[in-house]
Amino acid sequence: MKRYSKKLIALAIAANVAPAALQAQEAGSNATQLEEITVTASRRSESIQEIPYNITAVTGEDLQNVGADDLTKMSQFIPGMQMIDAGARSTGLVTLRGMNVGGLQASENQGGKDIISRYVNDTPLLIDFKLVDIERVEVLRGPQGTLYGRGAMGGTLRYILNKPTTEAVEGSVSTEFYRNSESDGVSTEMSGVFNLPLSDTLALRVSGTRVDDAGFVDYENVLVEPGVSNAERTIKDANTEETNSVRAALRWEPNDTFFAQASYYVQDQAAGGRQAVNPEFTGGDFSSALRYEEVRENRDDLFNLEVGLNTELVEIFSTTSIAEYEGTGNRDQTDLLCVDIWPGYCDFPEFSGYTVDDNNSESLVHETRFLSTEANSPDWLDWIAGVYYEETDTLLDAREYTPGYQDWAGIDTGYGELEYWRFADSTFEERALFGEATFHASEQLQMTLGARYFEQEETFAYDCNLLPVYWYWTRDAVEPECVSGSGEIDDTVFKFNAAYDVTADVMLYATVAEGFRRGGTNAGPQLLDSERTFGSDRALNYELGWHTTLADGAVIFNGAIFRIDWTDLQVPTKSQEAAINITKNASEGQIDGIELSTQAAVTDNLTLSGWVTYYDHALNGDAPEIDGFDGDAFPGVPNLQANIAFDYFIPVPTGELTLRGNAYFKDEVQSRLNSLGDNFDNETLDAYRVFNLSADYRLDQWRASLFLDNATNEYYFSGVRSAKRYGERGQFYYVGQPRTMGVNFSYEF
Repeated sequence: MKRYSKKLIALAIAANVAPAALQAQEAGSNATQLEEITVTASRRSESIQEIPYNITAVTGEDLQNVGADDLTKMSQFIPGMQMIDAGARSTGLVTLRGMNVGGLQASENQGGKDIISRYVNDTPLLIDFKLVDIERVEVLRGPQGTLYGRGAMGGTLRYILNKPTTEAVEGSVSTEFYRNSESDGVSTEMSGVFNLPLSDTLALRVSGTRVDDAGFVDYENVLVEPGVSNAERTIKDANTEETNSVRAALRWEPNDTFFAQASYYVQDQAAGGRQAVNPEFTGGDFSSALRYEEVRENRDDLFNLEVGLNTELVEIFSTTSIAEYEGTGNRDQTDLLCVDIWPGYCDFPEFSGYTVDDNNSESLVHETRFLSTEANSPDWLDWIAGVYYEETDTLLDAREYTPGYQDWAGIDTGYGELEYWRFADSTFEERALFGEATFHASEQLQMTLGARYFEQEETFAYDCNLLPVYWYWTRDAVEPECVSGSGEIDDTVFKFNAAYDVTADVMLYATVAEGFRRGGTNAGPQLLDSERTFGSDRALNYELGWHTTLADGAVIFNGAIFRIDWTDLQVPTKSQEAAINITKNASEGQIDGIELSTQAAVTDNLTLSGWVTYYDHALNGDAPEIDGFDGDAFPGVPNLQANIAFDYFIPVPTGELTLRGNAYFKDEVQSRLNSLGDNFDNETLDAYRVFNLSADYRLDQWRASLFLDNATNEYYFSGVRSAKRYGERGQFYYVGQPRTMGVNFSYEF
């Protein structure tokens, strides 16, 4: 930590601030105060400064102010969040507090299950949600297992949507045009919101958006006739995106004690190639050497019903959701097959390989919570209790083809050009009971105990695999190999939290919390007995933190120091015989960190904000079976990360003008475990800095914004697929978006 001590202190002092989006407001006196944000992370409405967690909340207006319409840019304003910007084609890997041990290949075999949970209102849903008509986003760092369950070992990300209101007819329309320095076309984004009171107790709210991104990565070596010739063509700006999303919500609130709300959300996305480049092979900074275009289509449907009842005895909240996902796409597998699977494939001069992946899932999620009320609970006790149920059915159909190879080799497997096939039908089911009790020992001291008991079961109705070419040479018959089975587990996670109000404006807290991630089954041909399953992993978080409000509300300074002990880490690797993607367990890991965030209303016109994090992370003990050794740094996790931002209001004769900017820094990272060993598959990705600027002009209900993202045109990578398994042509780097200039116009009514 010596290398960064001076830099860390300097940044902490300079950044008397947090997300620049927070607006200053006039108090009754001439003092300038920061806006107070109310959150529901504890399942109760509380000021963010009063909740004893390390939490960040960003309002929908804040997101609009900084132009963050998805996770990529929003992550710059969230302390401790790392994200691989893989473009629209992949669900980018998102981590908190450095809890990642998989490689930096976005959604391709990250190992195990989700490390953080993502919620749309109260429904867990893994989706890169378009941030339109958002009330706020809440980010909770560290294990949140008691209230948020199995996917919250590293933290929880919550999208809170705006509710329909009977108060007025209101809405907004917005259109945006932007272009980056490497694109040949102009990109557009349009969105709209409409709220309609249908009666004094019933309201409808509809919102939608369309994104048409022109892309900026050129695929320069796409095959014209796969398996016939090696003639190639170029596809300019291949990493395009077309996303359409619509949400409709109907809310009935006949009185102050009851409400019911039904919502439907759909997001339909068509994505072009990867946001990935191979400059060492192509010679171009924004070009790819892959042979297939690698398009993908994703569709998410979510239906949700919420019911709330507030009585003098208890508050009851119930939510039921049905979520469906459909995704299909293809990937270039040529270099993996030639370099890593069997070099003999490349004896065929026109050899190439690609996959077609078809993924479908349906989920039913239900949760009912009971909260204590002031009228029915003693002054010294608050409590919450609930039940949770989830059932998810997943269907996977993954096929790999090698056009022309079997004809060239003079073989007939009976399956045409199919080289590999996996077809699996699985069901995951979870039942859980959870609760927390907060004891108010005095007006200053409170203590919270929480626990969650859960039962989980995963069942494979069938999991079929086929290797037609390989089995043609090694077996008497080429037929699918199918297995079925199930596994189950029950366990309990706990949490203890204590908070002490030193003064009305200074709170200290301490937390000890457990996180849990279920194990699972590896599927594929020719697996060894030791490779067929992987165990669950656990995290134990020790944390000391503080929330302080200073200078009569003009300055906020929050922070935390923590240690996470992580056991039986789930790590992606390859099977020994057939090089199939599987997951195995490493021994132990440890993360020590400090997180600081501050914000300051310096004057009536100037608001500063910023944060800094420092993480020291490594494996404890050797894990040679997954190429990990004692002291290896976790992939993708920087030691130092920081963001500094400002909002500056300039008085003008008509309307309001605000200048905004931020500077984001991310330290260098390793791409894989074995950063200290001899695994040449690991690479060091350089540190980078991104500067964003904008000017925002408002006149009554009209608004116009001019923005410049990545103003210095920084060239940087956030992820990598290394050359060890894929060769010089098959490797690539996920590249950050180059300098982008745009304008946004909106109207509110």
